[in-house]
Amino acid sequence: MNPLQPGAAVVAFTERRDEKRRPEPVSMTASPIDRRRLPLNSLRAFEAAARQMSFTRAAESLGVTQSAVSRHVLNLEEVIGAQLFERRGSSLALTAAGQDLIGNVTPALDRLQAGLNAICEIDRGGTLRLALPPSFAIRMAAPIIETCRAQGGVAIEIDTPYVLESLDSTVHDAAVVFSRPRVTDQVMDLLWMEELTLLCRPDMAPRVREEGIAAALARETVIHIRNEAGRHTAWVELLRAAGVAATLPQGIVFDTAYMALDFAAREGGLVVADRRLAARDIAEGRLAAPLSVTAASGFGYFMLFRPDDLQREAVQIFRRRMLTEFAPSLERLPAGSERAQGAA
Repeated sequence: MNPLQPGAAVVAFTERRDEKRRPEPVSMTASPIDRRRLPLNSLRAFEAAARQMSFTRAAESLGVTQSAVSRHVLNLEEVIGAQLFERRGSSLALTAAGQDLIGNVTPALDRLQAGLNAICEIDRGGTLRLALPPSFAIRMAAPIIETCRAQGGVAIEIDTPYVLESLDSTVHDAAVVFSRPRVTDQVMDLLWMEELTLLCRPDMAPRVREEGIAAALARETVIHIRNEAGRHTAWVELLRAAGVAATLPQGIVFDTAYMALDFAAREGGLVVADRRLAARDIAEGRLAAPLSVTAASGFGYFMLFRPDDLQREAVQIFRRRMLTEFAPSLERLPAGSERAQGAA
């Protein structure tokens, strides 16, 4: 349930031998590039490296050596006269020039792939790069993603960043974010607003129901989920809604709802979490909601898209399936008309 927010994508970069051989960034002024000088192999290597944020993983995905990817990226930097990656210690990040270039290269390669597949009559809808909150990805996304793959032949790549608010500085085509409603120039579809409820193992529920929250807090292990607003906020909101004044024990703190719910189901304890995120645990009898009281946290789960990406078939397939599952009232709205759903 942890919200995610963006930042320059930085990932561990373990190959250091090529780093030592790599020359300083090029400072020459590049000449205009025509099609005779278009470095297609270098662009493909750059796109893979930017998508993976790792030369090693890019090499694996392309079936070449890590040094070959490094040489291709260096060649591209020499052609355009700008540095595309920065190394920060043992990490790798896109420069401003790299971020600008990846925003053009990925759609161009996707269009080229789609055009070739159309000629071959095997248009598979392209590749969809998704950023999902960890708990959402584990608990909600698997059947939806499988449906997208089965219906549209969409190749899907998933990242689970802990923090993401915008697609401005990422290579993702779409994201699900845990956020308060807000104004943005990107398309934001509300999936659902968080509804907090008290959860525990079914064998604990009768006693909690009989004695009440205050007594249960003094006796049971209290489980907190750290989120954007802090680790105690879910409990504070629920106690306020229940009209209970009680001191919150420090308890155990988890940084994802998935781990907190799993611990409560296996080991016992009390946790306040989103009822919809815990729906499968409740349905399968792993957890129970001993009290009827619920509280709104002010946070919700939203889909996030760039307006231009809504024209891509892979994005359309994913968006339709998600709206059908979580927000059927929005399914028939035209592209772009849901922006108000993300506005305060």
